[in-house]
Amino acid sequence: MKYVFKFRRRWFWTSLNVVGHAYDVGQDKMVVYFEGGSVREIAHWGQCEIQLGVDWVLAQKKSLEEQTGQTIPIRGVS
Repeated sequence: MKYVFKFRRRWFWTSLNVVGHAYDVGQDKMVVYFEGGSVREIAHWGQCEIQLGVDWVLAQKKSLEEQTGQTIPIRGVS
């Protein structure tokens, strides 16, 4: 389930095609996971802004449906 992970620190946006991400609170870093198995850490995450699109919502929906075995309706997204 790939999606676009878009973030910025100050003025410039960076877009990454990822399969997952996780925030490490203790170290204030975001860890993003790529399709080939590689990983990238984004330090000082508290200084960044994130933008996730419909593709991320659909990836989450699909993951939850696989976990529960039920269809999950989402208003405004098909």
